[in-house]
This record gives sequence, C-alpha cells and structure tokens, in this order.
Amino acid sequence: MKKNIKRMPRIYINDEIKVNKEISITDEKKHYLFSVMRIKIKDKINIFNNTNYVFTAKIINLKKKKVIVRIINKKKKDNESFLKINLGQSISRNKSMSWIIQKSSELGVHSITPLICKNSYLKYNKNSIIKKIKKWKKISISASEQCERNLITKILYPKKLKNWINSLNSGKKIIFTPNKISNKIKTLKKNFNIINILIGSEKGFSKKEIKLCLKNKFIHMNLGNRILRTETACLTAISILQYKYGDLNIFN
Repeated sequence: MKKNIKRMPRIYINDEIKVNKEISITDEKKHYLFSVMRIKIKDKINIFNNTNYVFTAKIINLKKKKVIVRIINKKKKDNESFLKINLGQSISRNKSMSWIIQKSSELGVHSITPLICKNSYLKYNKNSIIKKIKKWKKISISASEQCERNLITKILYPKKLKNWINSLNSGKKIIFTPNKISNKIKTLKKNFNIINILIGSEKGFSKKEIKLCLKNKFIHMNLGNRILRTETACLTAISILQYKYGDLNIFN
C-alpha cells in the first residue's frame, strides 16, 4: 500500500520575498504552522505573496511567539485564468456573501466589487463596510492558500450600482437574472478576455436597476429554467464562463 504524500504547508505573506531572506511568521499563521501542521525544525513550507511566484522556505527556528524561516528558492507558477472575470455582486446575507467570496476566489475571479443596490443586505455605513471588507479579504486569502492560486482576488471597496457601471471601461458586460426571455451564455461570441458580470442578492434587482444596466450595454442573460439562489447563480455563471472561455478545461 502506498503511503499518503504529506502536503507541504502553504501560507500567504504580504511582503517582498527574496531567496536567503529570513522571515518571522507570527499570529494566526504561526498558530497554523505550529499547532495545526505540527511543523518542526528543518521542515519546508511554501509561501506566496501575490506575485505568481512560489517560494520554498525552511524552518530554522521555533519560538513561543513566532516561527522563523529562511527562503531557499523561488519558482514562477502562473495558475491564473486567461479570462479575467470581474464580479459585481449585490451584497447578500452574511453567510451567502462569505461563500461567494470564497468560491469565486477558488474559481479564479480577478476582482469582486460588493454592490449596494436597492435589495442589498448592507446599507452604506462606513464602519460596517470596513469591517466587512477586512473579513472578505481574509476569506479570499484563505481560499488562495487552499487552492494553490498565487494571486489574490481583489476585494474592492463597495460601490453603488450606478458608480460601478460607470467605472467599467473595458470587456463584455452581463447581468444575470431569472428572466426567461433573456439570452443564454451559449450565444456569447468569443471576442473578449475581460468580462464583467453582475449578480443580484436574494431579492434580485429592481426593474429600474435592470433598465439602467441595459441602457449601459449590459447583455441580459439567465442560467436556465430554475430560479437559483444568489450564491448558486454566481458560482454557476463563473464555472460556465471559465469552462467555455477560461481555464476550466476539465474535458480536454
């Protein structure tokens, strides 16, 4: 019987990294390495820093409040999709939003802009928004650590729908709703590498918001005959787009 191959621990560090540099790892990442992964002196870990490089480091010291590693090599590893997906997501309930951030990051979404729409579940309160952004960024980083993606999905500051629409200056634009008379993804022609997709909250978009999108040259699309939850709709749309136009080539 073959022995299970132990997976090398992998963490994100927001810092410049160079070969032979010594780095001190503290707080949650130290707890993860020491208490969860049970690392020892001379063990190796992988580190990434949002640059498409993976750095191998060796544990050289274990202290009470920190783990010290030395970078021993680096290797370029580009796991990014050649389709750049920018997600505009109407802010949903806490659990749904966290799920969307996590799974969208795993599926290779380039950026996520939480949107304040008529039916969003977060009003424009600065303190509340700052707290949410911190949480969402942490979720995105954790997702990249887990799925071996070396770039972090950008979690942008929440915008009102109209402001987000006005900020788009390139790429295809799609709004997804359950409307049965709208278009199907299969009708899209492959003449883009940037796509901006818009997903509503549990309560969907208002007629006025849909009209605003169509006025700004969004393509109106649906995801079939069933009405999907917001998190299901979001991940279904991303998965189909990555399969048809991106790097989710599981049948090739």
